[in-house]
Amino acid sequence: MSPSEPDPDEGSGESAGLPITLIVSPASGRLRVLPPVRFRGGREWVEAGQPVARVEHGGSADDILAPMHGRLGGVLGHDGQPVKAGQPVAWIERGGEPST
Repeated sequence: MSPSEPDPDEGSGESAGLPITLIVSPASGRLRVLPPVRFRGGREWVEAGQPVARVEHGGSADDILAPMHGRLGGVLGHDGQPVKAGQPVAWIERGGEPST
């Protein structure tokens, strides 16, 4: 690797400088997409700590929480789809909510 090339093992996710944050599954199981809570300007906005999806496994479930305030850009799977622990399941775009 030349000195001008970035080290692919240095950092992860946000190191590319993109204004998005990936949300990963905390466990293996079946993805359950939760209904939106708030729409503004035709887009879904979430708050830090808000559940955006759930992973069901065995007789229990783990909520997948938004790590920050922003616009839910999308869910990377379908309801009922199997997911693995650490698998990206959604992304959030950073930024302020538009005023109405």
